[in-house]
Amino acid sequence: MNPLPEPTRELLSFLTAQPHEVFDMAGRIDSRRYLPRTFPEALPLRLSHQRYPGYRRMIGENWMHWHDYYECFIALSGRGEFRMGNDCFHFNPGDLVIVDPLKIHGVIEMEAAHTALVVLFPAHIIVSSPGQIDQGFLSAWDQRKTGILPMLRAGEKGSSEVHEALLELTRLWFGQKPLLEMKLHFLRLCFQLGQAMGSQEVTPPTQQDRPLREERLRRALDHIALHAHEPLSQPAVARAAGMSTSRFREFFKGTTGWGFAQYLRELRVERAAKLLRESKDSIATIAHMTGFADQSHLMRCFKAKYGVAPLGYRKKHCG
Repeated sequence: MNPLPEPTRELLSFLTAQPHEVFDMAGRIDSRRYLPRTFPEALPLRLSHQRYPGYRRMIGENWMHWHDYYECFIALSGRGEFRMGNDCFHFNPGDLVIVDPLKIHGVIEMEAAHTALVVLFPAHIIVSSPGQIDQGFLSAWDQRKTGILPMLRAGEKGSSEVHEALLELTRLWFGQKPLLEMKLHFLRLCFQLGQAMGSQEVTPPTQQDRPLREERLRRALDHIALHAHEPLSQPAVARAAGMSTSRFREFFKGTTGWGFAQYLRELRVERAAKLLRESKDSIATIAHMTGFADQSHLMRCFKAKYGVAPLGYRKKHCG
């Protein structure tokens, strides 16, 4: 492996020395897979040096999630694999991952020593209404060219400029927190990310109708969460979202990165896994309770996701 560039080494050295928080997602994600957060009013921005000592135990359960705020993180130590929509890619220390709003995402593999610097913010820190030129600062998230993975590897073109901007921002964040100067370096970080990711200059229509997309997604996921244990059709969910079936199919895939059937299947399997860990119900009963056609259907889907049959999973987790 090639040595990390000097700006990257300086950034990682500085961040590793900063106070950290132990982050545990248990109990934070709701039935829609939504992960809520609040932001300060004066400058709606959060930076956090996070450690994940218990995260390995979460992998394979229901920790794939989404949110309506923006996120990026830079890996500081440890390696892992990230999934966003149907894109899967590995990350190493110094790599920066860009998390698209509304896309279902999460770490699917992680070394035990993993730490990261996480940057979170709502769109209104930059853009108060659609059509503003300031939307260009969000281009790394909203306007990436087709085929570009949502990450910037250490050493790639533009990474040094991004890491320099992030270093200036984090020095202020972990120091005296002068808000105006912090926002300046935050905007610089967003601009450099857009440059490095080869983003387009034209604002896509999807950015302008984001509030409507968020509302439709919430309605759809609310309906799925309430009725996933029943026979549930895509037309029924489309009606709940206020859309035709054909438009909903395209909307759901384009917004979350997952197809409707894939989302429903994953949710049902995860609920079955929870019942296997927490109850003594039979496999047939659990299949009925979680919306599968029968025990055989549950067993096929369960093994495809976890690599083990339901009884083997129960034995492993319950002794």
